Formats: sequence, C-alpha cells, structure tokens
Amino acid sequence: MICRGQCHCGAVSAVYETDAPVRLRQDGCSFCTSRGVKSASDPSGKLRLESALPLIRYRFGHRTADFLICPACGTYVAAMTAGAVGPIAVLNVVGLNISELRDLPAEYSNLDGEDVGARQARRVSRWTPVKLVEGRP
Repeated sequence: MICRGQCHCGAVSAVYETDAPVRLRQDGCSFCTSRGVKSASDPSGKLRLESALPLIRYRFGHRTADFLICPACGTYVAAMTAGAVGPIAVLNVVGLNISELRDLPAEYSNLDGEDVGARQARRVSRWTPVKLVEGRP
C-alpha cells in the first residue's frame, strides 16, 4: 500500500509505503492528545517526508526524538530518531491528512514510566526508515 498526505498548508508532504496491515496507535501524552494524533509505522516499510522549508524540531525531556512540525501551519507531522542503519520515524496520519488511514481506529498506548533504553528499543523495533528532504528558508 502506498499512502500520500500533506499538512494543512501543503508545505510538508509524505509518501508512506507498507505491505503490513496498518495498526494505528494513540498515546495519552498531552502533546498528542491535544492534536488528535494517530501514529503509524512499519519497520519494513518506507517513509519519505518533503518540506518546502526547514521543519521545526521539538524535543521532550528525554531528548530522544525530534518531533517535526511544519513551520508554516504548525502541524505536527512525524517524530524522527536515529536507527541502526539510518533515521527512522513514526508519522501522524491525522496531521498529514492521509485519507486511507486517518479515520481508522487506533490502539491506546500508555508510555508513562518507560525508561530511555526501553523507549529507544521500542522505536527501533517499530518505526519506519525515513528519507527527509527539507528546503531552504
């Protein structure tokens, strides 16, 4: 399956490729809850993110991933971190308005109490290899 989407203003676009059944996740953190985030990833898939401008990067307290935000409309589009063979990411199918996925039900994940090592191991085992292309200001 190949899914395409873009943020509210169209400055950030995504192409997500997966052969696996899509399983969306939601977590209970205030950042994701306030944005209605539903996340998708597939470690055997591919993700390409393109942005006309450099993305805003936000890091939470553990500082283990960059949360990528469109600098034009403020949409949270994905989170990205280093993987064993390159960058990996999880995408926000609601923020990227991926019509085939955004209305599917999501499984709730409580990540409270997860230590840094467990968090990184979970991401490496679940997140998608990503190619990020950003434009100039």
